[in-house]
Amino acid sequence: MLLCGCSGGVEILVSREISAAYLWSMARGGTVHIKDDYILRGFVTMNDYLGETRRSVIISDHSSGVEIKIDMDNIHQLLPFGSEVEVYCSGLYIGRESNTLVMGTRPTAEFAVDRIPAEDVSRYIRVVGEAAPNAERMAIADIGNEDIFRYVMIEGVRVIDEERDCRWCDVDMLTGEYCETARHFTDGRDTLTIVTSPTADYCSDHILKGPIHCIGVIDVFRSNLSLRLSNYQIVPAE
Repeated sequence: MLLCGCSGGVEILVSREISAAYLWSMARGGTVHIKDDYILRGFVTMNDYLGETRRSVIISDHSSGVEIKIDMDNIHQLLPFGSEVEVYCSGLYIGRESNTLVMGTRPTAEFAVDRIPAEDVSRYIRVVGEAAPNAERMAIADIGNEDIFRYVMIEGVRVIDEERDCRWCDVDMLTGEYCETARHFTDGRDTLTIVTSPTADYCSDHILKGPIHCIGVIDVFRSNLSLRLSNYQIVPAE
């Protein structure tokens, strides 16, 4: 709550706490400039600590999430994985990018938003707690568009037979470098792709062959819903 003096006494301006889902509802068309005093409270569910993102961070709450574009490296030093944060939305912009929701500053090119300058990050995003987020247990069959950037746990899946001996990322035959790759996992009934960036520290690791539990955020890859691992959280299923 902010108290402001005025000629008639004291004016009380109240900031309104909103959900990520509410931001999604605002950005149904083009880029939207947020002018109201909205606060989004959520958790850092993906950052650049293990190279899973680059110059962005994903904030998730109970409803879904948003990717915030930031013009700096080593974002994890300022916004550690799992930290609880408040995002002060007034003055920022939101828009759709590849069927996802992004937040940043006023766009100057063809992108939905520009990146928040490093010196302005603390103005808009503040760490308010260290309580780790709880991943929502979710079956592959239950995943929908409304779950994009939701922080979830997918239990008891295994990589399909055709990819049992693969690494998380393939090597591009032309460049000889790792490239963004989708691996296919099944729970015995349905199939979900897990997408890994070549910047991830573990992109060259071999995939565990047995059933595993995976924790990450729902994303979109080539127009299909997928999972991106958060902080490389995979554990063998008992």
